[in-house]
Amino acid sequence: MAYIQKRNPFKKSPLKQETVKRDRKKHARSSREHGHHVEGQKPGTESTHLMSTYTGDDPKKHFVAPTITTDEKGYKKQSFSEALDAGEVYEFKSKRKAEKFAAGSWKKGKDKREAMREYRKSKRNK
Repeated sequence: MAYIQKRNPFKKSPLKQETVKRDRKKHARSSREHGHHVEGQKPGTESTHLMSTYTGDDPKKHFVAPTITTDEKGYKKQSFSEALDAGEVYEFKSKRKAEKFAAGSWKKGKDKREAMREYRKSKRNK
């Protein structure tokens, strides 16, 4: 499930790094597959991303960033500025595309079908 945050995500970040604008799906998949390994997780298994959408100062720019990250101790919450510093912020011109990406459109196969089914279900319930 994606969460929508309405605030300027760049205000608190001292480093104004570049966002990912091209090959977003490929980047998200590679960070999921080759990303951080959680202790106790079987080798070769994939961890999940909980993504959130953000709206910047410009209403034509929408951002998606993971809300959790992993380290040697396990999962922990990740702020927008931490995601920006890690190079894990994805930029979109369309709010709808950002929401779909946060919901899981970047995934493949069964995971993507399930994520998009949940996305459509949540949109109908609004």
